[in-house]
Parts: sequence; structure tokens; C-alpha cells
Amino acid sequence: MSSVELIRLGSLAAIMAGILRGVTSFLPTTLLDNAIAPLYLLIDIFILFGLLSLYGFQHQKSGAWGSFGFLLAVIGLMLIRTGEMAGIALYPLGASMFTIGLSAFAVGTWRAGQLPKWISVCWLLSTILGFMGYFIPNLSALFVLSGVLFGVGFAGAGVQIITDRYFKETL
Repeated sequence: MSSVELIRLGSLAAIMAGILRGVTSFLPTTLLDNAIAPLYLLIDIFILFGLLSLYGFQHQKSGAWGSFGFLLAVIGLMLIRTGEMAGIALYPLGASMFTIGLSAFAVGTWRAGQLPKWISVCWLLSTILGFMGYFIPNLSALFVLSGVLFGVGFAGAGVQIITDRYFKETL
């Protein structure tokens, strides 16, 4: 399988991650127990493969911001997952690392210029609104909006890569 085909498959994972993350933003928090945990695991797997694809698509042009953001986001995602498996409360640290990493990755994406700017804007706004919605009482609606913006940006990035002319001509 060529790297182009892998990036294309990862882009499908980014689309799935974006759609599922956006939809789950509207689920009541009472469902966030063991019944929905497998769905969040699936979303995280899609996010991981999506990140690999997005980075692979633009790594040569995203510079230090893109590389640092990619690594930090992946480490954050792994902390969330390994902490959960080990029964250690690493979610706050992992989620913070992931969102900060995603923000740095958004800057790298902006600078790379291979994806539309609105994708980076969605990710940056998602981080800002997510922190506000999580930490400021009575602003939980911003946390929901944060998940939707993340999902729109992630799915949009996947669609952009799949429809990129280079990838169409290469396959």
C-alpha cells in the first residue's frame, strides 16, 4: 500500500472521527459511563489515524508548529487512553495536551497552506471554547460547541485531502 493510499484511508478516519465527535457533543453527560466508553475508544482510534493522515499530508510544509503539535496531540491522546486502561486519572492532563497540541498543529496547518484556513480556525476556536466551557460554570454550552467545531474541522480536513487533485491523480 502506498503512502498516498494510507493518507487517503486516514482521511476517511478523520471524517469518521469528526462526524462521531460532533454527534457525541450532544449526548447527555449522564451517558458518559461504561455504556458509551466503546464509542469514545472508537472515536479516539479514528482521531489517531486521522492525525497521522493529516500530518502525512502536510508534514513537509507545516514546520516546527505542525510537528510539535502533532506529537503533543498524539501523546495527549495516548495519555487519555492508557490512563483509562490503568485506572489512573490522566484524562485532564491528556485532554489538555491534546488540545494544546491540536492548536499548535492548527498553526502548522495554517502555515502549510495546503488546507483551507477555516479548518485551523475551527480547531483553535474549539480549544478556546472547550477550556472556557469546561472551567467556567454555566458555560457548558461552549463545551458542546467546542466538540462540534472540532468535528467540523476534522471531518472537513479529511474531505479536503480526499478531494485534493494530487491524490485523485495519484490513485
